[in-house]
Amino acid sequence: MKESTKGFLSGLAAYSLWGIFPIYWKFLKEVNPFEIVFHRIIWSFLFLNLILLLQRQLRETLSYLKDKKILKYFLLSSLMIGSNWFLYIWAVNTGKILETSLGYYMAPIFNVLLGRIVLKEKMTKGRAISFTIVVIALLNMILGLNHLPWVSVILAITFSYYGFLRKNGKLGSIQGLFVETLVMGIPSFLLIIYLSFIHKSSFLTINYKIDTLLILSGPATAIPLLTFAYAARRLQFITLGIMQYIAPTIAFFIGAFLYKEPLNFKYLITFILIWIALIIYILDSYIIIYRYKKN
Repeated sequence: MKESTKGFLSGLAAYSLWGIFPIYWKFLKEVNPFEIVFHRIIWSFLFLNLILLLQRQLRETLSYLKDKKILKYFLLSSLMIGSNWFLYIWAVNTGKILETSLGYYMAPIFNVLLGRIVLKEKMTKGRAISFTIVVIALLNMILGLNHLPWVSVILAITFSYYGFLRKNGKLGSIQGLFVETLVMGIPSFLLIIYLSFIHKSSFLTINYKIDTLLILSGPATAIPLLTFAYAARRLQFITLGIMQYIAPTIAFFIGAFLYKEPLNFKYLITFILIWIALIIYILDSYIIIYRYKKN
């Protein structure tokens, strides 16, 4: 199997899992979003630690922490993904799934621009048309909200920049995420102890279902991020940008039809426009592949 194909399948898996995440976090709506994030970080760290032990890469990974440049780099990427995790969970559990959907619709715009301007990746006419339609769709959605969708904007910025950092990172996907959760894990562990000390912790105090979901949030978080990081190293940034619409599309259906969040006409128009853009992009990709094979 070609590396590009592996990257595509990994990206597809990552975005599909992210798309259904609102259902998972809704089961934890009685838990403080900060505490959920703390547990996500700690259990992700432990899960990744196990993987690296099995692969005999733990010692090598820890040695990278001696490099101050690498450490500074992962401090920044940790800040991006940690902020994204918190805001997303808070938004989902306060009835803003559609706004998170908008945020992840916007994120690929940043990816396409970063890919074109910074990485000098080429944009075909088909992709340019697709990009233009997406911009129109997002403007339609933003204007329809009648206010600045700050949740959407921050989610878009943090996640797209995180993806940009990971694509240009020096460490592998598993090693990189391990370092990020290690960086965030120390303060998270201390804060969980503090919550327990002041009797504000939900862990081991409500029921076994909550405890189990908090523990499983580690693997549930790490697996799609690992597949995303794997895909980011094998796909063009523009391709990643378009693929990101899979997750918000799934979230759109979940928010609108499963949890019955308000769905107006502008939301529907935006959804249709984005799928038109995706169809154009897919057709353009097939044309590129056909011409490549023909030559």
